[in-house]
Amino acid sequence: LLIFKVSVNNAWNTSCEVGVKILVEDPQTQKRKHLSSAYLTFVALDENKKPALMPKIIPKTPREKRRFREAEKRRQIRLERKSNRGGEK
Repeated sequence: LLIFKVSVNNAWNTSCEVGVKILVEDPQTQKRKHLSSAYLTFVALDENKKPALMPKIIPKTPREKRRFREAEKRRQIRLERKSNRGGEK
């Protein structure tokens, strides 16, 4: 079995970061192992496929607050890299 654990870590004006952790479980022993993790960025689109505003995320637990801060750091790094490349994709 594959188990996907997903969390919206942070949301900005029109985009959000989602953290995904994938576990594999042996159905007979119920033992789980970490298989992979990733951070995905999504852009909200309206009915005309134009960027749309995202609702803000309000972290409450210490874990949510940590993920929120770390997502902001990753976003800043992405923006700096994009700026240094002159906006190339």
